[in-house]
Amino acid sequence: MAGILAIYKKKKLEKKVLDDIRNSANNLKHRGNNQFFTYENFPIEIIFYQEKEIEPNKPLNFSFDSKTNDVIVIDGQIYNLPEINSRFLGLQGDSGQIKNINLEGIIAGYKERGIKIFNQLIGSFSGVFYDGEDLIGFKDPVGGKPLYYGEDDDFFIYSSELKALSPLNLKINPIKPGRAKFSSGPTERYYHYPNFIRKYELTQKLTMKYIKELNNAVKLAVSDNIGEGEHVCALLSGGLDSTIISHIAKDVIKDLNVYTIGVEGSKDILYAQKYAALFNLNHTVVKLSLKEMLESIPDVVFALETFDAALIRSSVPMFLLSKKIREEQGACILLTGEGADELFGGYSYLLDLQAKNSLNQELLNLLEIEHKTGLQRVDRIPYFFSIEARAPLFDKRIVELAFKIPPELKIFKKKGRGVVKKWILRKAFEEEMPSEFVWRKKQKFSNGAGSEFVLRDHIENIISDAEFEEEKQITTDFSVRSKEELYYWRIFNEKFTPTLETISEIGLTSVFDI
Repeated sequence: MAGILAIYKKKKLEKKVLDDIRNSANNLKHRGNNQFFTYENFPIEIIFYQEKEIEPNKPLNFSFDSKTNDVIVIDGQIYNLPEINSRFLGLQGDSGQIKNINLEGIIAGYKERGIKIFNQLIGSFSGVFYDGEDLIGFKDPVGGKPLYYGEDDDFFIYSSELKALSPLNLKINPIKPGRAKFSSGPTERYYHYPNFIRKYELTQKLTMKYIKELNNAVKLAVSDNIGEGEHVCALLSGGLDSTIISHIAKDVIKDLNVYTIGVEGSKDILYAQKYAALFNLNHTVVKLSLKEMLESIPDVVFALETFDAALIRSSVPMFLLSKKIREEQGACILLTGEGADELFGGYSYLLDLQAKNSLNQELLNLLEIEHKTGLQRVDRIPYFFSIEARAPLFDKRIVELAFKIPPELKIFKKKGRGVVKKWILRKAFEEEMPSEFVWRKKQKFSNGAGSEFVLRDHIENIISDAEFEEEKQITTDFSVRSKEELYYWRIFNEKFTPTLETISEIGLTSVFDI
């Protein structure tokens, strides 16, 4: 967990400009639990919010080469960092020497391979790298950790969140997954998703092969997301995805704490309580009320940095849950089940896509925008409380495996037996989990929590038809799609005062119930 604000100064900046930039960095303090470090060596300056240290005054995930002045800083986790350091620094074995090294191996790897070194990293990360000429912002192939950039005539700047750049009145853009953005101008892509499987004979042997590979890959990803000595909890919605993550995590973490949120009598709560009782987990249930939901909306919009109605609906329960977790557990790690719907076909509208290529293309579309929708919720909402949420199912290794799996094994259709979404994921854990959890029907987080339309229906009575017609046109190219979204837009606009270009880069859920 970290917050990054990094500046490339094209010239010496006036004191007022620098003060404004440095003050804006305060909007990232929650990403480092209020602890920060600074690095300044013209033309770059980095403000880095990070709680963890390797040793006194040496923050985790911040390294520099004193000979060349190369600097790297990341937000997130890189699971194969010991291997990277061993390979590019010439160190042997899992020695204490390797463990005490930070990101130096990536610096050495960059000198040898350029930005292709980022493709060698396994984890969820974003960061900035100064190579003596350019300040380079980069993001992992899936986009698990955010990074934005802006520019004017005097400086180029990167930030972990929009809220640290919006006070500067710049055109703000997110770095896309698998890309590196250079302060000198160009954006280069260092990662491409593999091609979907095309030629195959769907045999029982092939099916069993994918079932076993997926089972192993998910277990490995969950294990990698649980670091030595970290305080880890889990979100247990009661649905398939979070239950799988909790099921694996409970065997790694002693006395695992799991959390569920919903309105009284919601299906999520009922299923989560069943599962937690069955495996004797420490289980906390948070009950939703309309009053709490409405009161939280301004903070949710500010934390989430969007006005997308569908995303805010699912973020309000997560916000209230994260608040509870912070009160009980402090700054911890929170495992979530995000990712399975995008990778294995969990959304109902995907059933309308008959052709295999159409389904594959839509899954790719979902994956490519995820860094501005679902993963944005997973990052921003818990981070607002200095809680780091991790989504093991979005591990690059699982993503690449998903491209190899035939679409028929994701959405399984058989005459007389109906349709099953995420079939391959269910089969991968069929032998290890009770069937009532494995074969539970998919529901949206806000739907399962029982809160999906509570906000919509309430807001519908707040904004009149005349107000909506008068205010819905936000730009010449964009209109809000409902009274609910207009309500959120008003708050977003007040808190961020976005430029037209910034508005165009806000992620919007394309398919949702208005």
